[in-house]
Amino acid sequence: MYICKLMEMSADKIAVLLFGTMGDIAETAGNALARSGYEARAIPFPQNLLHDECGYRRELLKAVKTFHPDIILPVGNTVAISRIKASVPGMPAIVAESPEKTELLDSKISSSALAARLGIPQPRMYGDAEEPDHFPVIFKRDVSFAGSGVYRPTTIQALRRIREHFAGKPCLVEEYIDGEDWSVDAIRSEGYFRYGCYRSLENRGQGPSIVREVADNPILGMYARTILDAVDWHGVCGMDFRVDRHGRPFFLECNPRLTGGLETQISAGFDIPSILVRLRTAPDERLDRVRPYLRKPERE
Repeated sequence: MYICKLMEMSADKIAVLLFGTMGDIAETAGNALARSGYEARAIPFPQNLLHDECGYRRELLKAVKTFHPDIILPVGNTVAISRIKASVPGMPAIVAESPEKTELLDSKISSSALAARLGIPQPRMYGDAEEPDHFPVIFKRDVSFAGSGVYRPTTIQALRRIREHFAGKPCLVEEYIDGEDWSVDAIRSEGYFRYGCYRSLENRGQGPSIVREVADNPILGMYARTILDAVDWHGVCGMDFRVDRHGRPFFLECNPRLTGGLETQISAGFDIPSILVRLRTAPDERLDRVRPYLRKPERE
């Protein structure tokens, strides 16, 4: 375990604990909070919390007892911390939604069903035993992180092998859309909504893209707000879309957490971590006094 002290300690500053693990997101968020005048500490949880939620709870409670934060901002899987928020009394303010809402959006199956009910376009879905008539297709585990559960079989034989490997586990098979990857990060709270978009210029195969271009896409912003309004979401949520060669967007999935594109959003003036903390500590303060939304290539 490491402790990342991002500012000199000060008793009159709001203390934010960044807890969890997911790439360099905690460091990015901590630096942004420090620039905004908060005291931030990053405590990673290296275990796979999908299989060690008890360990996650134990280490979080230990960190709270040691550092006495005013606010906890989770990094990575927010489902575990939403359960803790709902079941452990006397915790500091946790920037997380209810377990029910978080699980609904975190599940590719349930979030896709929600988008379908709302009339948001999606790739064609194939049933559990249905064999697609053209390839490649996309195979997704219901819950996964950083692209680890996403596959692109190019033949029926490859799809059959993947299905056999994950037999009995909830999964999705959908049409492959030839086009560009777009991502949206949005914050919704009482009386507040803001989003930022970027498109991927270069991918590493799995996980966040490594070259991005910040650009507005009002249609994607509208779809993001439609989904978050439908569940009365309070907090941050990322969404992934595919835009085909004709400019038509297709919803892919929700990521109800700080995402791998955080640094790009912050560089464009959308300081997501600081806004989340300000919504908890000063909800009546104007939140529109931020740098304009820039449109420029971002290489990371």
